[in-house]
Amino acid sequence: MSIAFRHNEFNTDARDGGHTVSSSNQSTNALPMNEQEIAQQLQQLVLGSAAPANGERREDYESPQASQSVASTRINPPNGSETQSSDATWNFLTNAAQMFARSSEISEVTQAEIRRGFDAQGYQWNGQELQRHMYMEYRREVYPQYHGIAHDTHAVQKQSRCVDPTQEFYRLRYSVTGSNYRCKISHFQLRDLIWATSNYDVYYWHMDGIHRWNPWLKTRSCVLARREMPADFRLSALCVDQGIVLAGDYQGRVCARSLWASDTRVAVGQVAGGTDIVNHVTPANRRGGGNLVSLAVNSGSVDTFDVQRMAATTSASFEWAVNCTAISDSGSIGCVVGDSLQNVLVDPRQDYRKIGELLGHKDYSFACAISPDERQVATGSQDSSVRVYDVRWPRDTLASLCGYLGAMRVVKFSPCGRFLLAAEPADYLHVYETGLFDRSQDLEFMGEIAGATFTLDCLFVGISDAVHEDMLAEYTLL
Repeated sequence: MSIAFRHNEFNTDARDGGHTVSSSNQSTNALPMNEQEIAQQLQQLVLGSAAPANGERREDYESPQASQSVASTRINPPNGSETQSSDATWNFLTNAAQMFARSSEISEVTQAEIRRGFDAQGYQWNGQELQRHMYMEYRREVYPQYHGIAHDTHAVQKQSRCVDPTQEFYRLRYSVTGSNYRCKISHFQLRDLIWATSNYDVYYWHMDGIHRWNPWLKTRSCVLARREMPADFRLSALCVDQGIVLAGDYQGRVCARSLWASDTRVAVGQVAGGTDIVNHVTPANRRGGGNLVSLAVNSGSVDTFDVQRMAATTSASFEWAVNCTAISDSGSIGCVVGDSLQNVLVDPRQDYRKIGELLGHKDYSFACAISPDERQVATGSQDSSVRVYDVRWPRDTLASLCGYLGAMRVVKFSPCGRFLLAAEPADYLHVYETGLFDRSQDLEFMGEIAGATFTLDCLFVGISDAVHEDMLAEYTLL
């Protein structure tokens, strides 16, 4: 059997900066020829003669722009501007998605449904493989991109490592779909919204609060209700560690509740730097004891936050907005990434003193992770790549790995260190084997990825998309 390798030349249809949604007033006919041809073929294959003309939406389906769902976060360009081209394109995709065969009777998927031809979201693809392939190709072409710094995406792909994406490290055990399992995405760039403390405790941000899902008992419960938070609290970051669930919001506030203690009151604190958005929360001192977390604040600071006191103990300033931090289990090494091409390695024990620079990305970074053995650090950027570094020689890239669709929004190492997870904003999640970074398992979905996380032998993924299907899924290690 021949193997299709993922590489810059193999993936020549990947989106680049030239297809970024602009503010020009163009019609659907102004799409690049390759996109127009794919759209015409899709219209014939999927919609047939009853297809809406010029991207008009069907009367029986509400446009995502008009709804209050998370899909509106996806389809609108980041600056809030909309064009006739983007509206018509996403209306067309919405209508095309409705024509695929998805059984309304299936809300749970196991290996029994997989053997019958269904996927994790409940779609039946037998006989529609070509339509699905063309639909996903078209989504790659037109998916809205956002770049903080102009760059050549193809140049980034040419520098990436050749990877065999046909491996199977994890296999779907169970998935559940429906609006009750929608992980709400508040900001299109912040996607680390799924946390798992065990195979039986998976946490996600829902419309009415933070929920806990048990995929084995098939139950869910609300552990921190929306009504218990401040009235205007809008979650931007989530963390669950050492029996405490903690959430940051757009105004620099932090809400926390103990999951173990008898006192279940909700505590509210404030970051040291003011009222700017909390971009990320990560545990800061797992081995040393104490409930400390690291807060990445958009104003350009990293706060070490004491959950028991609900106050920042230290605050380190940077010259750029901090989008994500990662702290090793020993607390001796940290990584800070943000609106800069010079991501840094730091020593959290010495007020985040810089000990090395991580160079190579062509755009801002929004994700980072440190391996369990503290020898490697990975960063995910809006240039559609993940870069892996050896902490002993951080100026040299150990491996550069590219995606299909766009920015790498979530990056995590597995607890054993064997795998590296990289999630794109939608549709694609990559699980790389960390030995040589030349083999991966590519999981393909339809919709926005709200987050993904590992446990010792499981992988959990959240899809938040009103057009296709909301989903929480559990994959087990083979």
